[in-house]
Amino acid sequence: MIRISIFLLLAQVAYGQGGFEKSQKKGNDYLQVRNHGYQFSLGPTYSFASKPLQGDILVDQADRGNFTITPQAKFGYYAEFGLAHFPKWKGTPIKALGKSRIMDYFDWGIGYRQFNALESTLIENQNAIGEIYSTISGQGIMRTGYLYGSMRAHSLIYFGKKVVVKVRKHFLDQSLGINYDFQVKAKALTYQDNFNTHPAAQTFQPNLAAGLLQFNYQIGIGIRLNKAWILIPGASLPIVTLAPWEGFNANIHWFSSTYWPIQAQFKVIKLFEAPNKCGVYSTPEDREMDKQFRMNN
Repeated sequence: MIRISIFLLLAQVAYGQGGFEKSQKKGNDYLQVRNHGYQFSLGPTYSFASKPLQGDILVDQADRGNFTITPQAKFGYYAEFGLAHFPKWKGTPIKALGKSRIMDYFDWGIGYRQFNALESTLIENQNAIGEIYSTISGQGIMRTGYLYGSMRAHSLIYFGKKVVVKVRKHFLDQSLGINYDFQVKAKALTYQDNFNTHPAAQTFQPNLAAGLLQFNYQIGIGIRLNKAWILIPGASLPIVTLAPWEGFNANIHWFSSTYWPIQAQFKVIKLFEAPNKCGVYSTPEDREMDKQFRMNN
């Protein structure tokens, strides 16, 4: 159900309202900003684990056994740095939504993220009458590090009455993007303590040579603090892995389990400051008054 909800949210990504304009009013220490700036974000990652895997095994001609493979989700972390661009074009108008437009801004960045998880295997050997006479257990750790690059197109939906400059202060930020991940770190591909009794096949995510090409979706609540600073807490999650293709999912394979990693993000955008055309700190109103004064003298 969670993935169905995600795709329903995607239907809104093509609709936004307005954009960020350069300041034309007094305030904020006369700051003028450009349509571009840097963006950085960081936060925890979390890998949702697949369901436990159970089955029967044949020990010998008389004895049987059963096994349970249990994956456990763990927290990791990520950090990203890049640039954000608010195009000057007016966008593609959508008549049904008035002044809305398809894309309000796009950003890109490079980053590093780590995904952690744990898998446990329990084997119970039974005799001919079903009594358990021995158990075998082991654990394996998934700890992978990825260096990645990502690019996203964002659509904004404003809400509330508070305004910063000429733009409402709060907005819903949604984006669709693409990322390419290179695995640069991986925990040993074996269980701890030399455990090597694996009743189910094991599969591991592609290494550095192959990488991961994925579509991703982001959603967050934007808060514009002033003309230059914007905060966007939210979440980012992969939708589907394009390469290697394994169907419509974005799971990571490790040992005999799969994991769906998402990340909670605290994102900051800082627009670059623009030099004042008059060479001094003043508002447009101040400059107009100065112009009239010079014309009259």
